[in-house]
Amino acid sequence: MITCVVHYTVDPSELDAFERFARRWMELVSQHGGTHHGYFLPAEGASDAALAWSTSVAQKVRSTRPPTWVPVPPGVIR
Repeated sequence: MITCVVHYTVDPSELDAFERFARRWMELVSQHGGTHHGYFLPAEGASDAALAWSTSVAQKVRSTRPPTWVPVPPGVIR
């Protein structure tokens, strides 16, 4: 089992763009056999921090192609 925790710094003026990015990332994790456990943002106070947590089962690499990356909209993550 591989666990991945990603720390984000989110621009508060770009929350809509971050939400679109986050939803798309969840779809991609699922499409590639992983489980996305969610995004975690502070419920109170001023903070621009967010966490994403996902897991997947280690599998034999079936391709020599480089991974496909999701473009992050400009200004969404600093």
